[in-house]
Amino acid sequence: MRRRPTNMSSSSLAGPDTTSNAINSALSTNSKIKTHLDVPRTTSSIINDGSGGGGSSSSIPSGGGESAEEHDDRFNYALLLALYTLQGIPMGLSASIPFLIQQKVQMLASAAGHHATAAGAAASATSAAASSSHSLADLTKIAYTSQAIFALCSWPFSLKLLWAPIVDACFSKRFGRRKSWLVPIQLLAGLLMVGGSGYVERELGLENVVDAGVEGVADASATLGISLHVQGVTMFFFTLYFLMATQDIAVDGWALTMLSKKNRGKGPICNSIGQNIGYFLSYVGFLALNDVDSSENLWRPLLGLSSRPGVGLVSLGGFVKFMGSFMLVVTILVGLFKKEVDMTVEGGDCCTIGLNGNGRKSTDMETLLPNKKQQSEDEEEDDHELDAAEIGIMETYHRLWCAVKLPAVQSLIMILLTYRLPCALSDNVKFLKAVEFGLSKQTTALLSPTIVLPLGILVPILATKIWHGHPLKQFMAAYKFRVTFVALIDVLMLLAVRAYRGGNGIILGGEMTSKAIFWGLLVASTAFQAIVHSLQFNAQMTFFAHRVDPAIGGSYMTLLNTFANLGGTWPSSFVMYLIGQFTIPPNCAVGDDGVEVCSGGRDAYFPLQLILSGLGCMWIFFMRKRVQYIAELPDDAWRTHIGDNDEDEDEMQEMKKGGKHK
Repeated sequence: MRRRPTNMSSSSLAGPDTTSNAINSALSTNSKIKTHLDVPRTTSSIINDGSGGGGSSSSIPSGGGESAEEHDDRFNYALLLALYTLQGIPMGLSASIPFLIQQKVQMLASAAGHHATAAGAAASATSAAASSSHSLADLTKIAYTSQAIFALCSWPFSLKLLWAPIVDACFSKRFGRRKSWLVPIQLLAGLLMVGGSGYVERELGLENVVDAGVEGVADASATLGISLHVQGVTMFFFTLYFLMATQDIAVDGWALTMLSKKNRGKGPICNSIGQNIGYFLSYVGFLALNDVDSSENLWRPLLGLSSRPGVGLVSLGGFVKFMGSFMLVVTILVGLFKKEVDMTVEGGDCCTIGLNGNGRKSTDMETLLPNKKQQSEDEEEDDHELDAAEIGIMETYHRLWCAVKLPAVQSLIMILLTYRLPCALSDNVKFLKAVEFGLSKQTTALLSPTIVLPLGILVPILATKIWHGHPLKQFMAAYKFRVTFVALIDVLMLLAVRAYRGGNGIILGGEMTSKAIFWGLLVASTAFQAIVHSLQFNAQMTFFAHRVDPAIGGSYMTLLNTFANLGGTWPSSFVMYLIGQFTIPPNCAVGDDGVEVCSGGRDAYFPLQLILSGLGCMWIFFMRKRVQYIAELPDDAWRTHIGDNDEDEDEMQEMKKGGKHK
């Protein structure tokens, strides 16, 4: 599933969300937590290619075979972690792009300022100031418009419900149900990253940044518009996200048949950990190695490399190419040495249906041990749910539409699509604005693993002990805190960064006091946002898991998570566009003493934050009763009751048959 990492970029701020004890508890009482269409509850296994033994299939033994099962699942855990790590790599890379755009804008703005200063010596201060102000205003609009466009690249994870039934239903039996999609998708993604690495760097115009900073730019906005082609970069990452969203569908489905039944609930944990690893490798790793100061003062001396002032240890193109090569290597190894269970294994009872449009059940069992069939039949029937391979693609879409028409689901969708707008600045713009005010990329990147990740793991565990199974109470408590106190801390943090990094280094009192205030507010802003985000995500997933219709649990979860993702995606581009349109740079002029003096201007972040916080308070006032209403609805209000009539007819036929025998 895509756990949309709160990252510190244009998507949101932190790494991928973590799976909590509450979710694990929900997994034990519901069929599964997934964000795409599910597969049948089967007892299955994976055969390692070339693993000794003449073609006998590994299975889930009982009694004395427990250690073998644990050993097999440990190997499968490692494979799942590797696959989910690959999924997190494009997410982390895309999270770093907004900071590179912001860095380029800052350098061009600085170059424009130097040009205005030089012009001020030869022309009137008024004309020089007007030219500089016009250039900076255009730069601001172009920069945030570019950020708004690039934020669209993550939409495939919000829309994968549209093609998930196709991935579940169409496959090659010989190659394997999940590998039919997994291997070609990952190969395409790896080749795209290797072949397109230079394209991304050229489209961003990163090679022109140094030249602009050295030579000065007469018209910085024109230079940025010419060298920055964010549409091409957006399409590149949009394609990567589409491929990874499809890979996510396949991997989540494979996890259910790869792991033994008792360990299936640990699949989402592998998802969370793997995405975190991939995300932080590519996001934190790249920003730290690309940072000029860190490269010159830390990495090159540590590695014994020669000094190259002004140049990062790695470039964006080189890093993307390396990660693409890593993805290709892992994919080739999985394709060659890891196989789904052979459908022709002796003793297996297999019937794989790729498309079945008649709406009737069929079986899709990778391995079904004859001596276990009768024993587990009742148990499997209790938690069995249908997927697209069993009921057909069109029937799957029909069932999803039936779920959308439920009044309870419609109320939940309204909540999911609206509650993130008042938080959009904190989620998407706050740290970009902090970098604009002088916060280094390295500091921004290191906040995720040191603060966000530990809190993302710890907070859900503590939340289950505080709210005791009342997820929407937890949700509303966190939301009230999020739109008021956290928003205030964010504003104070940005003001402190602007005064400390962009001014004379003094916020209040002496130098040490100012430094303590700066770091205290920076850590508090990051930590509080991570806490409320984790609380709300945990509450959201727990509520979903306890309300979905077990008959279509996987597709139902996909539906709800789709709207949850959309609720966080659309405000991103919207608020970035507003920031660019309503920000007015100050008028700067060079005085007789050679010192630049700036006056006027307006930063749209602060008034917009006030408006959004007010909107958040209005949302709480008008929507809290609706939240309470859906929290108190009975389970039956969330059921589609699809198939109930068929089951009643089957029972009647069984009763008639029983009467005849008598």
